[in-house]
Amino acid sequence: MKRTAPMSTYESRLALAGLCLDRALLGGTWLYPLPDKVEKAWLDLREEYYGATSSKANLPYEGLLMVLRASGHTSASLYPTTKKDPPRFLALSRRLDPAHLRNAIVLWEQALLLKPAESVTLGYASVLADLISEIEPEYVELWDHLRLAPRSVDADSWVFAAAAWNLGTQLAKTPLSIDGREISLRVDTDGNLLAWSPEDMWHSTWHAARPDKKDQDEGAGKKPEVWKTERRSAALRVEVGMKSFSGLATPLLVLHPKASRLSNTLRNTRTAWLAPKSPTAPLLRLDLNGKGEHTHLDHTSRVALDAWVRLRDEPVFPREPGETEFLPLRPSAMNLSGQNGNLRALIPTAGAFPIGRGVGLHTVATIARHAEDVLGTPLLRADQFVRTLSSNARKAEYGRDETLLDDLDLPHIIESAGASRLRILALYQHQEMRTRMQRLLAYHFNKPELANGMPEDQVVELGCQTEVVFHCAPELLAHGPDDKHTWRRELVDAIPHLEAPGTGVLALCETLYDARSWSRQRRERKFDKSLPDPDALDAKPHVSRYLAQRGVLAQFLNHNFKPRRSKKTERDPANALEALGMQLASDYPGHSAVGDMLRAAGLVHPRLTRAISYGPHALKESVTHVGLHLREQLGDRRGPVTEPPKLMWTLVAFIPRDGLWEAYAYLPPAPGRRSGWFPYAQAQAIHRGAELPQGRRQDEQLPRHIDHALKQLGQNDYILYVSGRSTRSLWPRLANKNFDAPLDDNGCINGKPALPGLTLPQEFRPRAVIRSTAAGPDLALPAFPEKVYADGKTTCGKSDNALYSLGESDSTFLMCNTPHQTTGKTFYAKSGFEYSRWHCDNPEEQAETWYNLNATEIAVLHHPAQHSPSMYALTAAKLCNHPLAWSHRTQHPLPIHAAIQMDKDHPDYRRTIDWNADDE
Repeated sequence: MKRTAPMSTYESRLALAGLCLDRALLGGTWLYPLPDKVEKAWLDLREEYYGATSSKANLPYEGLLMVLRASGHTSASLYPTTKKDPPRFLALSRRLDPAHLRNAIVLWEQALLLKPAESVTLGYASVLADLISEIEPEYVELWDHLRLAPRSVDADSWVFAAAAWNLGTQLAKTPLSIDGREISLRVDTDGNLLAWSPEDMWHSTWHAARPDKKDQDEGAGKKPEVWKTERRSAALRVEVGMKSFSGLATPLLVLHPKASRLSNTLRNTRTAWLAPKSPTAPLLRLDLNGKGEHTHLDHTSRVALDAWVRLRDEPVFPREPGETEFLPLRPSAMNLSGQNGNLRALIPTAGAFPIGRGVGLHTVATIARHAEDVLGTPLLRADQFVRTLSSNARKAEYGRDETLLDDLDLPHIIESAGASRLRILALYQHQEMRTRMQRLLAYHFNKPELANGMPEDQVVELGCQTEVVFHCAPELLAHGPDDKHTWRRELVDAIPHLEAPGTGVLALCETLYDARSWSRQRRERKFDKSLPDPDALDAKPHVSRYLAQRGVLAQFLNHNFKPRRSKKTERDPANALEALGMQLASDYPGHSAVGDMLRAAGLVHPRLTRAISYGPHALKESVTHVGLHLREQLGDRRGPVTEPPKLMWTLVAFIPRDGLWEAYAYLPPAPGRRSGWFPYAQAQAIHRGAELPQGRRQDEQLPRHIDHALKQLGQNDYILYVSGRSTRSLWPRLANKNFDAPLDDNGCINGKPALPGLTLPQEFRPRAVIRSTAAGPDLALPAFPEKVYADGKTTCGKSDNALYSLGESDSTFLMCNTPHQTTGKTFYAKSGFEYSRWHCDNPEEQAETWYNLNATEIAVLHHPAQHSPSMYALTAAKLCNHPLAWSHRTQHPLPIHAAIQMDKDHPDYRRTIDWNADDE
């Protein structure tokens, strides 16, 4: 018998693109304490500003700070900067000459008050400038201004800004060594790093990235269109910030590398950088507003640039006689194509680009090691707690969830969802879509004999208390012909078999959507309002609403679909069902639509119990799991922000009962709809059939309303999961700085409810409260997983999905996520894992998205004293691996994810982002 060598013992760790900071690394700053009389000077200036501009907003202090940063090569912060409290001190990382300081303030003040250009002078009488320039600054250590606790750290905003600047400038002094190249990085006025030299950027053209096969077939003599050969560029940008981390008593330096794709025009852009003549001076980061030819500098940036130009005597844009604006309305001033000049702007909207998103895992790891070497401090590392989190997870063979749909208990699962039967209405326009739906439903419900034909407008049994009705509804589903959709209600009412007592009714509906065509129509309509608006003519939201008002949940399936050949190895099918599945293997949108339709019905398989309780550290008890989701929706993204804000919040509970799971959702009170706890499917119908309720997250009674909803649930043993980024401002304990803040007997901190549910009577309080925070700018990226062997050797990996614990914190965990796109078999799925974009000479690969690892933070903020917080963190991580309808991990645990999907299914859902936001 062959003997095998014993496996080497090792410890698995996760290195993060974040570094723990100490006193020496933070450095210091020059503090200018402003005298008491400066308050009157600020208020007098504000009154003059109001008179000159008719504005009622606060003073644009950021403009003055930008002038100081750009001209003095320093960080600059004023604190505080609210209307109620004018600034009381100024913080600079470099001590400036008093004359320089006074000149900067004088020029900014004159630009602020719109003084005529010919009257602007350095001899302008400014009380504010005189007061500040005469102050003798004091050098202070930033570490002394941190508020440190055993498990938290806090500081004023100026401390975070000064520290980030100090660290960013240190990193910029040493070029980044990667793939045999030396990449120089320049700091901008926000303290971030940017690769500015054209030799250090990435360049490509559309013709190289996406070669036109038609042109190749016609011969090399045909020249491609001009826009296809125009050079497009992108640059490495590293966001640098000092952050706090839950459970850690030291601040962190967090690095977020990005591929910033640059526009060849200023039109519609929102962010730009201007390079001064001095190669060591910081880049000026500018904000822009407006559309098309009317793109212009934001007011704060314009004021800052006006003062900076006069202070440094550096022209910004070529001007013709008589022009006074910084952005003349001439095509030549808007054009940024060709060689990269001293002014560069980010592309304004999401869209295709010959250089893809992301920098890849290799670049993230290299930048993290670069920071480790330059700053002389090790990366933050977490220890692996549990490696495998996907036991008993949903597994779909050829897209079908056979564990759920072949289960003999499926009728009982349907009953637990609040219905005795399920009926699926298949609504279609075209015969080819009917055939596609027919084959999908026959496959998923194990009726391959029905794949070739089902009768029209008749109830067809699919088995296990499920049935289907096919109905042709071309008028109902067609877009347009105008933006008045009320007539669709009558067409919905005319659908046969729409109602059935005790039956949950779902609708699988055909729709037609072409992303490129609709995007082009939106762009064209910006300049010609007579053209049709595809969003106003869209039938989907109105069909969904009218069906929901009849208690039917709609799921749409796009007609615009081209099946691809499956990449799985072909083999002989074992039976007719498998043969049908192999034919449908590449219909990913179809399988996803069926799965999401069953998720909306509230079907929860008992495997959830096995998944939660599996393993030595798992939660063995049967408890209710509740998720809280909250989102504020602002005004219309595509026009003036005139709509009142909408506030969507809901709780979703998964309650174990008799070996099965019941899903419930809470709807808060709102005009025109019922409120309270309902079965998940019923709650969705009520939610979709009504308008989103108005409100703001600043409502002081909102935490009390949520506590009332938790009490109404009537459960005395439940775990509450909250989405950290959307709820952190509502409860003090959700903020990292309050991790150690003591609670009073009423569950409050300084009179405010500390956490959801903690102000309730003891029997209604949650057993544990867990904060889940998805990857974002306030979380450190995973740089690389590593194995440390007993002999001291270390190996680094490229992918990981384990749960890690931070050694210094017993209640904070990180779940490492490998993007599922990198696990596919596409040719460029793992681009960026072994080399950087600088090393890549394949234009087609450069156009792809380059992924890196990300992480979800799980913080156990409240739990029984006799239990370990690791048990609850592991439960949350497992619930991220067990979605109802997806085959991959979700960003949040199942209860939060189900609440988020319920929100997204509303006809009026829009992402809560500023429509001006740059896309990278």
